Amino acid sequence: MRVQKGLVAALVLVLMCLTSCFKFNPAFNPADEYPTDRIERITKVRVPEYKVTKFAISPPAIDFTDTMNVEFESVPSDEVFEKIDELMAANEKSGWHTDDSIHYSFNTYWGNGTPAPEGEDEEDDGTFELHLTKGEKAGVIIFGCW
Repeated sequence: MRVQKGLVAALVLVLMCLTSCFKFNPAFNPADEYPTDRIERITKVRVPEYKVTKFAISPPAIDFTDTMNVEFESVPSDEVFEKIDELMAANEKSGWHTDDSIHYSFNTYWGNGTPAPEGEDEEDDGTFELHLTKGEKAGVIIFGCW
């Protein structure tokens, strides 16, 4: 019994180290996790290409939430926000929200019986958030696993 507990602890430690190595790999580009075509599949809205200005990762664990502050190549157009307004008007379960028609957010999660967005794997148990502000190039992308 004692050997099994030690083996399990060692396995957990190895998995945490591997996760940590992947996350801190200098070749790892967090923007590769969510290219704009993947964001469009999930949110139903096409955002401009972007670069990551700040990346905050959660400690290595099975459940995690990472945050990317991003700067879009161009200010998201009025058409982007019109499309979001249309999605919200057509379906209150679109995932899009706004309180003031200036700050917009998209939130979704999937797995454990909740259907995944188109192109995502339900077995991944994922979360995704996108925050946009009219007239600004800056945005926030939050993603993770639960």
